[in-house]
Amino acid sequence: MANLLLASVSVGLAVCVFEAGLRLAGYRALYEMYSKPSQFWQHDPLLGWAHEPGARGRFVGPRPWPVEFDIPVEINGSGLRGPELGPPAEGELRVLFLGDSMVAGFEVEQHETFVARLADDLGKRLGRPVVTINAGVRGYGTDQYLLYYQERGRALEPDVVVVFHSANDPLDNTTLHETRRPFGKAALIPDAGGGLTRVGMPVPRYGECEEVSLSPDFAVVRKGGTGFHLLCAAQMVLFDHSALFSFLTITIPWSADLLRRMYHFGNPHMFEHRSEWRVLHANKILLALVRQARADGAEVLVTGGPNELNALDLASIEAAGAPVHDLGEVWFVPREVARWNHDSHFNPEGHRRVAAILAPYLEGALRSVLAERSGR
Repeated sequence: MANLLLASVSVGLAVCVFEAGLRLAGYRALYEMYSKPSQFWQHDPLLGWAHEPGARGRFVGPRPWPVEFDIPVEINGSGLRGPELGPPAEGELRVLFLGDSMVAGFEVEQHETFVARLADDLGKRLGRPVVTINAGVRGYGTDQYLLYYQERGRALEPDVVVVFHSANDPLDNTTLHETRRPFGKAALIPDAGGGLTRVGMPVPRYGECEEVSLSPDFAVVRKGGTGFHLLCAAQMVLFDHSALFSFLTITIPWSADLLRRMYHFGNPHMFEHRSEWRVLHANKILLALVRQARADGAEVLVTGGPNELNALDLASIEAAGAPVHDLGEVWFVPREVARWNHDSHFNPEGHRRVAAILAPYLEGALRSVLAERSGR
């Protein structure tokens, strides 16, 4: 025991010496180099978190790999990425995009996002102003898309609603709080009448190392105990606030999977797998969103990666009035063409390709809107 204690103290002292030396040499910890998850967020009593209206800053990443993007981000007065929104102008058409980080597109300049690109393209195709509204927020699930649309999105008077279904949506729908995040959220669960009801309201303030989710029978459960919380806290100190860890990750050519597992050690959420019950639940929420938007008079389109979409009940979604168009042409090109080297999000070329795929389908939907207007 004495030898073990001596060895531990020696290693600890060596690490402290290396840490101090690297700090003097100009190296910084990950949280000093990269964007914090909450940089553009604020607590939201309905959605858990939302963009802070008027927020400004730079989005730097991907953590913890070498920096690939350093992008200026501005949030408008409505809490959305993009130009300020007023009442619809005469003859204007509006397309509302709901989704997570794949839609928000913080990894590229605002004008490079597929949402912004489509405004120009569709305007030229239709010969009239088309406003595309980016309501994507990092970390959102299908439940938050639905709640946002019901309480805020429909007030923007969209003619077409586009729902981007991401691979992690089914898991996000059943997560009330994920470790390392400053904010939690409520969740939607099936009720006795076949609808959906909220649990976890009002949204409490969670500790960063709390993991709270739904079980397969939709009970709220907390994961981990004292040991888990200590492990999580130690991991955050060592990996997020250590110049030594950032030096090692940037200078050594690690296996990407190994580095990801090291960095998320102590975060069980990152290693949960997509399960059938979660996918079925995501499908139920998505159907509720489609039916609500259609009842409001909007055209609806569902998109996303082919593997993610094919796990859903596409027949039920299309029967509810939402055509489904996958982005396989972007997913199946070599990664370096459409995505960042160490990040799953689209690079500028990826956004350009997504816009090119969606443009003809959205043109058709908007022409249907115009035909209906002229027939009134």
